[in-house]
Amino acid sequence: MRRGWSRGALWLVLALMLTGCVGGGEPEQVSTPRPGAETKGQLTVWGWDAAIKSLKVVDADFRQAYPNVTVKYVAKPPADTYRNIQLALSAGSGAPDVSVIEDSHLAQFVKLGGLADVTDLVKPYTGQVNAYRWKPATRDGRVYAMPWDSGPVAVFYRRDVFSKAGIDPESIRTWDDYYRAAKVIKQRTGVPMWPQPKARNDARLLEMLLWQQGLGYVDAQGNVILDKDPRVQRTLEFMGRFWREDLSLDAEWWQDAWYKALGSGKVATIPEAVWMGTFFRDFIDPKGTGHWGVFKLPVWEPGGSQASNDGGSTLAIFEQSKQKDAAWAYVEYHLTRAESQLKIYEKTDIFPALETTYQDPFFQQPSEYFGGQKVRELFVDVVRNIPEAGVYTSEYQEMNALMASQVQSFALGKQSAQQALAKAAAAIRSRTSRA
Repeated sequence: MRRGWSRGALWLVLALMLTGCVGGGEPEQVSTPRPGAETKGQLTVWGWDAAIKSLKVVDADFRQAYPNVTVKYVAKPPADTYRNIQLALSAGSGAPDVSVIEDSHLAQFVKLGGLADVTDLVKPYTGQVNAYRWKPATRDGRVYAMPWDSGPVAVFYRRDVFSKAGIDPESIRTWDDYYRAAKVIKQRTGVPMWPQPKARNDARLLEMLLWQQGLGYVDAQGNVILDKDPRVQRTLEFMGRFWREDLSLDAEWWQDAWYKALGSGKVATIPEAVWMGTFFRDFIDPKGTGHWGVFKLPVWEPGGSQASNDGGSTLAIFEQSKQKDAAWAYVEYHLTRAESQLKIYEKTDIFPALETTYQDPFFQQPSEYFGGQKVRELFVDVVRNIPEAGVYTSEYQEMNALMASQVQSFALGKQSAQQALAKAAAAIRSRTSRA
């Protein structure tokens, strides 16, 4: 998941950067025998409201399969959940048995050593889950969490705005096409192409556009590449065109002006993950059936990738748990069974990373909200092709904050893209001791 209400929490989380090591010794592995109906336990599961609501969808079925396992949920906002995890790991006690952890935070906790090693338990499912999802869960060849949902990215567009401007979305094949369409749309309708604030930019769009190219803050060896790979500068300079030419909506994400613009057709597109559709239907534009369509990301060059990611979450078991068999029974039942993940997806629209679900007819059904378009099928095609990228590192929160401040300065015209990337790269190297 990449919840809208947590974007502002990035700044809070920065103050809670995870440093040092806790737990001591080698991580304890969860026992390998599969739990059976006789498994007993009283589990505590941490998460936030939306995640817990989704997990509860299959709890009745789980209780039938494991009648001797009870589950107590503790719901807190994401920043509070992560803060409490950090405190519990530092204290050596007080952690839950299981917690929801976003990919953007997962590598931090894996590095801390407070998560149970589930390598042998997840082995039967490694080929059934989106391949790129294992990277933040893995350290030194060992796996410490089970992927839940993924965040495949596409472009959501307003059908009425495109129609009024005379733009066929199928004509947008490259990012240059997208830019040209933005100029036509602004000229003929007065509507900006995408929402990208200047002074409050969070660098998330930059991350998505880099991820599409298999890029991020670091390369496969962990070295910072922001000022080394010319494609990074090309990407930021591309974003700069929209600010300079007044083709962006300068409204902070998840604030009133942003909600109003999206709900009233005052912005033409928004490149975002699949979960954005849920927000449109639930509260941004709940009466907007037929307003929105979806097309794949334009390519940077012919034959290039049309896939990227934003978000995604996992379930992790903690080393402190005294009932790891019951905890694994819970994780396995909720995340590795196609019927469980399908039920969660159908009820809450959280897109599964479990690829065995994609053969279900539900994914081929047209979506009434999106004007009869088969958007689920589109996102399946996207998620199968998401490249690995150096975005969600163990220092991701710090890297994102350092990058965001430089993007803001660039957007406000205070420095060039080259200067912004050089400063961000230098700051990241200084803070993280990376090359």
